[in-house]
Formats: sequence, structure tokens, C-alpha cells
Amino acid sequence: MRRFLVLMLCAALLVFPCGCATMDNTQTGALIGAGAGAGLGSLIGGLAGHDAKSALIGGAIGLAVGALAGAMIGNYMDRQVKNANQTAQAYNYQPKEGTVVQVEDVRVDPQVIKPGQPSQLVMTYALMDPDSKKTIPVSESRQIASGAKTLREIGPKVTDRTPGTYYSQQEVTFPRDLPEGTYALKGVVEAGGKTNSKESLFQVTKVSSRSGPVYILSKL
Repeated sequence: MRRFLVLMLCAALLVFPCGCATMDNTQTGALIGAGAGAGLGSLIGGLAGHDAKSALIGGAIGLAVGALAGAMIGNYMDRQVKNANQTAQAYNYQPKEGTVVQVEDVRVDPQVIKPGQPSQLVMTYALMDPDSKKTIPVSESRQIASGAKTLREIGPKVTDRTPGTYYSQQEVTFPRDLPEGTYALKGVVEAGGKTNSKESLFQVTKVSSRSGPVYILSKL
């Protein structure tokens, strides 16, 4: 079994994307780091198991951990989509409830991506308070998990907001060797001592296309 896992490590280390001459040093380094991390993660995850089945499961998780460690984090963007009154009406909010935060939607856009191209981790949430003009510190974080294992956490992003509904997106470029499987994207928002979260499951499948391989992210 150990020999098998070592072979998995060697294979992962050998699979690097072609055409690196068109990338800058940061991109190339991130992709190589992702490949090496995936191999080491697979080996560590596999050796953590006590039998063949657990070793294979551990190896798969390890590959995902290593691959996502090499994901490149890009620009963050946000905007207010509803004001305080519109948000309060949508939730039938009562001032006696105090500060309330509610994550409405978490998803990955687009649903079809080319390896190495950026996607967006999108989150929409509502923030309510008796004082519609109050400035409230808000913390946003995003987590990518497989089963009970957190593979990558992005954030927290801390900013001040007034009550309303907000749309935010975090750019991330998944590595070219992202393993197929089921993942969970979890959005967590903390404001005024209150925390709320929402999780979205999606299946990653790698398929061939005329322009090369693509990942299909199917929401479950």
C-alpha cells in the first residue's frame, strides 16, 4: 500500500501544465506549488488510513487539499443590492430582533470553467438592525470543503456596512489539477455578535471540449 501511495505521489509531481512560457513567475510558481502540494497531500492523507479503503479516501482528500492550496486568490468586489427598508420588508423584520444577519445565497460562477481561468465565489446576505444608519463591522469568510474536511478557507474579509442586502464575490483561480468529486462551498458572515452561514454542494467533473478540457461545476 505504501508503494502504491508513493507511486501516486510521483504521478502527481510529474503532471504539470504545458505552455508555462506564456505565464508570469507568480502563475508558474503557484501551479507548480499546487502540483507538489497535491502529491504530498495525497501521500500524507493516504498514510493516515489504517486499511486500503481509508488510505484511498485519505489520498483523494489529500490531493484536493494540496491542489486547493495552490489556488490563486484574486480581486474582491461587493455592492449593496437592497437598502435597509427593502431588506427589512423582505424579512418582515422587527426592531426588537436586534442585529440580524442572514446568508441568502452561496455559489460558484460560472458553472463551466477552463482550467487555470478565474471563477467567482459569490455570496449574498442580508444585514438588519433597529438603526438603519448604524455602521456595523462585518466579517465574511468562505470555506471549500470535502465531507467534513476543510480544504481551503478564504478570508475573513472585514468591512463596515450599514443595514441592507449585499452581494460580494471573491475571485479564485482553481488549479489545473483540481480532482473531480463533490465539494462544499460555505459562506460565513458575522456581524454585531451574530453569525450566519449557508453551504452549497457542487460536483466537479472534468470533460473534454473542442478547445481543451473544462471543469463542469454542477450544483447539487
